[in-house]
Amino acid sequence: MSLSRRLFLADASALGMLAALLPQLAAQETAAQAPAATEDLPHDSYDFWNGFFNSVNPYSSDYGNKAASRGPTDQLPDPKAQTQYLHYDSERKRLRYASDIQKEELLDHDGDVAVSIALSQFRPGEGESNLKASQLRVDTTQVHPFVDILTPLAWSAIASVAPNKMGQVSLDSLGFRSAQATAGTSKILLTRGTGKLAVNISRAAAESMFVKVLNIMIQGAKIAAPIVSLPAISVPALSTFTEALSYWEDRTRFIMAGNLTHAVATQQALDDPDRDPQYIGLTSGDYLMVPQRHVDDLAKALPNLDLTQGYLIAKDANPDLPLAERAQGAVPGVTYASMHITVQPSSTDLSKPASGAASSCSSSSSSSKSSSSSKEKKK
Repeated sequence: MSLSRRLFLADASALGMLAALLPQLAAQETAAQAPAATEDLPHDSYDFWNGFFNSVNPYSSDYGNKAASRGPTDQLPDPKAQTQYLHYDSERKRLRYASDIQKEELLDHDGDVAVSIALSQFRPGEGESNLKASQLRVDTTQVHPFVDILTPLAWSAIASVAPNKMGQVSLDSLGFRSAQATAGTSKILLTRGTGKLAVNISRAAAESMFVKVLNIMIQGAKIAAPIVSLPAISVPALSTFTEALSYWEDRTRFIMAGNLTHAVATQQALDDPDRDPQYIGLTSGDYLMVPQRHVDDLAKALPNLDLTQGYLIAKDANPDLPLAERAQGAVPGVTYASMHITVQPSSTDLSKPASGAASSCSSSSSSSKSSSSSKEKKK
């Protein structure tokens, strides 16, 4: 019952936050909106977030249906912005696609895993240097619910980021482990070693309701860092929250857009015949996200690139220059974001029946009977 109670409180907290915003949002929505510029016209943001969690939402008709997975051509606002995931191989010092991570590199653990995610850097490419502010959102969900009783849980963080004069954004103080994040969590529990992950970066018009919603949430939470991090809540609750929030996401341009992608963290999960055929490997290390339209440019430069503290750095860059300056000169036309991931076996495996507990109870019962019998003999 304790898990269920915590789940209820988390759901109530998230939905209660939205309900508390409604009076202020209603007042804001009556304000006149400036005419939208051509490049800021709607990009089907609501259509994108509406149904975003269907594949892991038990109340959706598409729940668990791999054939109904959302595709980039018909569900992404801009297929060229589709998020591509790369992993930095620290041993060979090279970047490769996260889908190329081999089985032996994954954790050998038949059970749940605890995942930590820390956002690192965001750097818009030269073609997007006019972006004054953006919203970076990371979503992680379970695929398998706890002991097949509760609905899968989900975690979400939305950061409001603005590039500095050099066009870079440091996210070191943000992320799921930030002490300033609202009820943030450093441990994301992926049951049976697998889950789903999505990274999205967008820019909403400064006067849009979405920006006002985000600002109100930040002010209401009384935090200094421009991030709203939701605690572990059920997928249906986060889906409702997201769809309501996206209703105010007016004139949004997606810089990077990605549907939930299957992530495999253990060798045993990779061997599961029921997993999605398309997946990325999830192992401890640094990850880089780039939009599809910049993949070709990045691919040409990959052999000469390192990933240092979340920055792409040319291997032949002058080591005497500050790290930020070296990063500025590396693939200047490529937009990217980075994060550090840690994967560890979970101390408590909640995806399986507690057979050990039954054994313990049986042992305890046997011990009790033995003790009682001993007392009778003494009498």
